[in-house]
Amino acid sequence: MRSEKDIRLRIDLLEGQASSIAKMLAKAMQEHNEEAVKQYSEKLAQRKGKVEELLWVLGVKTGQSVLDTKAAVPGRQEMTVRDILDLLKEGRIKMDDLALDVQALVRKGALEAKNAMRHTT
Repeated sequence: MRSEKDIRLRIDLLEGQASSIAKMLAKAMQEHNEEAVKQYSEKLAQRKGKVEELLWVLGVKTGQSVLDTKAAVPGRQEMTVRDILDLLKEGRIKMDDLALDVQALVRKGALEAKNAMRHTT
């Protein structure tokens, strides 16, 4: 079985590809190119399916908040990204203490929290 880090890198790659395909799809829609729209739609759906499958492999349910995703913190039990953000705010840990993949999760979680605050105000 692949390591969690490899799976997360694969997910990032697929999400990048999906973003590029979405841009090409938008352009094809503007040009009313039905054949291209069909092809890009299928490719986009395939990428989305692969990402969901990899998330399932990681045990992360689709639609689950990044803030609720568990991650490893050196010298501590596995904890949620939300808890890691709290520790960072309190100065009890530093970003440099975290593995690179956990740092990426924490950044995504912080962005998600910021966006959630923006939508509630």
